[in-house]
Amino acid sequence: MAGTLLQVKDLKTYFYMPEATVKAVDGVSYDVREAETVALVGESGSGKSVSALSIMRLVPYPGRIVGGEIIFDGENLLELPEKRMRNIRGRHIGMVFQEPMTSLNPVLTIGAQLAESLKVRLGMDEGTARQRVIELLRMVGIRDADRRLRSYPHQFSGGMRQRVMIAMALSCNPEILIADEPTTALDVTTQAQILDMMTSLAQQMGTALLLITHNLGIVARYADRINIMYEGKLVESGTADDIFSSPTHAYTRKLLECVPRIDKKRSRLAAS
Repeated sequence: MAGTLLQVKDLKTYFYMPEATVKAVDGVSYDVREAETVALVGESGSGKSVSALSIMRLVPYPGRIVGGEIIFDGENLLELPEKRMRNIRGRHIGMVFQEPMTSLNPVLTIGAQLAESLKVRLGMDEGTARQRVIELLRMVGIRDADRRLRSYPHQFSGGMRQRVMIAMALSCNPEILIADEPTTALDVTTQAQILDMMTSLAQQMGTALLLITHNLGIVARYADRINIMYEGKLVESGTADDIFSSPTHAYTRKLLECVPRIDKKRSRLAAS
């Protein structure tokens, strides 16, 4: 059995608002093992994205992590100095956000942004970084990579921008990739292409994947284990087979009833 790579233990992340304290994540525990895909599923406001931001220590104000531990590679991330945490972000834990235009600099070319990450985190020189950027763009399915690296983010479609973000997140061969609603803004066909590509690359690289989504149907095809979040708490956990065949919590059953499932196609194919 693969070793445990990431452990979230009794995590509490609260937002201190003038009118009330919002317990966005309230005593959540889960883990991710080496090279596996784990899904964190819940509706908007369930706390799943705040959980991911807590791992990266990027919780926005007025949010604050007030309790728990986040153990990665034997270290509690919540106790590390910021300098050490900056080294872990990107280099050891990659992250793909929902909307790439909020993460990509509109005035820099795609190639420059990818190369900067390689130069800063891996110490590559200009020429080596450029060659690696071309490899990365080809790896995520962008044609004419040696030409497109000179393009700006607005010259790419939404799906292509998300491919660039995945290339950037995987560029330093992180041990784990966190994907926070990576396909929400895309059409259904592009969603499937991006998820297929991302999970395939993660498997090839031996990278664990924490997939965060509101759509339980999406993860049926990809996740080894699933955690269901509701109102800041973890209400159900299990293997993908267990969750889909015998859900125990009413909220999980509601998700299964209401959300279209793309795994049905896989089931039909497997039976043919």
